[in-house]
Amino acid sequence: MILEYAFALLAPAAVAYLLTPRVARLMRSLNHVRPDVHKPGRPMVPYSGGVAIYASSVPFLIALALLDSALAVRAYALVVAISIAFAVGLVDDFKVLSGRTKTLLSLLTVLPLLAAHVAQPTHVQLGRPLVPLLGRLRLTIVYWILLPLVAAGPANVVNMLDVFNGVMPATSLAAASALAVSALPIDPRGALLLLPLVGALAGYLPYNRWPARVLNGDSGSLMVGAYIGAAAALLHLEFLAAVALIPHILNGALVITSVRGFKEHRQMRERPVVVREDYKLAPSTSPTAPVSLVRLILAVDGPLEERQVALRLIALGVFSSALAALSALLIPR
Repeated sequence: MILEYAFALLAPAAVAYLLTPRVARLMRSLNHVRPDVHKPGRPMVPYSGGVAIYASSVPFLIALALLDSALAVRAYALVVAISIAFAVGLVDDFKVLSGRTKTLLSLLTVLPLLAAHVAQPTHVQLGRPLVPLLGRLRLTIVYWILLPLVAAGPANVVNMLDVFNGVMPATSLAAASALAVSALPIDPRGALLLLPLVGALAGYLPYNRWPARVLNGDSGSLMVGAYIGAAAALLHLEFLAAVALIPHILNGALVITSVRGFKEHRQMRERPVVVREDYKLAPSTSPTAPVSLVRLILAVDGPLEERQVALRLIALGVFSSALAALSALLIPR
């Protein structure tokens, strides 16, 4: 079992570390670059680093399915779900989709989970989340109403906070690690499902941390968020995933409420943050600018450099992930 854990964790990390610079060079050769808007001179940086995360995690999920028949149904359902999110994100990277279209397409990630539940209910049970103090719940109407958001929700809120170098992979690494640790005493074999993501993010992070040598793109943030949400549903850890992603959920709620719906951030006329001449970030003073978690942080603690903002967001992500892991200790066995 230890060898399986090591394989599922270390192999994706090694592949991601070796593959990411090659993906970055490929994207640059295709002139698939974006300006890093928070830095002097707005340097052009290779985009769609999510390709490296996907290619470093999905093959090892498939390998786990081939090596362990008891894990196969959940692993394959997870592969299809995150592949849908990755495909939507990759299309958006090359051809900008509206916020509404992207959100609606991301809802398709629930289909493989639902199909696996219907076809193999003994291997994939939905509607039985584990909750601290209460244990395993049996939810019916409410759960099935919210089910379309189980992977699409995390996918979109992780995407919405992917605005600064290193934030998405670092906070997602913390969340995925917390869920994997939480799953170990509950479902030791199921915990393997999260390790390829943990490994891939660990190998990828050095290239996206400030100053980023590759940007994630929606192919990265949508895929990673969907991976966390879908894996949590398959392991009955939906509540813990929500706790781990509190900063992302709060940011998403603030933005959606303030702009009255789903809008692609590249299509917003006003931004919640302004870049000053000294390249420090300050909150927008416009009453019609979107409200975001970053705008609130800067209103309290700004102006700040990009790296300072990123570190605060990462600290919030690590704290909420630690809170999720501690909450798992309160789940009755």
